[in-house]
Amino acid sequence: MKKLLFVVCALMVAAAASAQRVEMGVRAGISSQDLQLKASDVMTESKMGWHLAAVSRLRLVGFGDGLLGAGLFLQPEIVYSQNGYRMQEDRRSDDVVARSSGRIRMQTVDIPVLLSLKVSIVRVQAGPVFNVLNNYSSVSGNLELDPSRSSVGYALGASVDIGAFTLDGRYHGEFKELKNSIRDGGTTVESVRGSLSSWSLGLAILF
Repeated sequence: MKKLLFVVCALMVAAAASAQRVEMGVRAGISSQDLQLKASDVMTESKMGWHLAAVSRLRLVGFGDGLLGAGLFLQPEIVYSQNGYRMQEDRRSDDVVARSSGRIRMQTVDIPVLLSLKVSIVRVQAGPVFNVLNNYSSVSGNLELDPSRSSVGYALGASVDIGAFTLDGRYHGEFKELKNSIRDGGTTVESVRGSLSSWSLGLAILF
């Protein structure tokens, strides 16, 4: 992971040195994560979250701006996001149902490195996403979930330029399944695999 990040950083430095134009800015918006657990009685319900990002845009090749512009861009970003889950599990023993529940707050920092193609005011983008930080905390209840994320995922998206602003929609997926530890009252009761995906909608301003 560290070697891969080093290679990516070196490539970004080289791209910045040869870029026709470099823009920097920020983005803010809403996001939602969907966690699907396999072979488990635990039900998860995602809550709407939010994200903040430092964004950059390096024009590698292209010409013009606005309605007459086109080009190929490199888009490195640093994205902080916060989302939440509501969890519930019903266990039946001798016709007695015991219910456990909990709320989880999920904080992540990701580094997407995207290539985008611009035609007029529309952009499409895709590329790898490097996960560098995960922080999970229990908000309430006795049921807790500690999902691990793969080191590298992917993002697909599209955006529309409106002057200095960009309206951006994006999907983020993982290349492999996650290992999830489910705890009840601090004791691990189950380890299951699952998939994590997310979508986001944000508004960016670049200069």
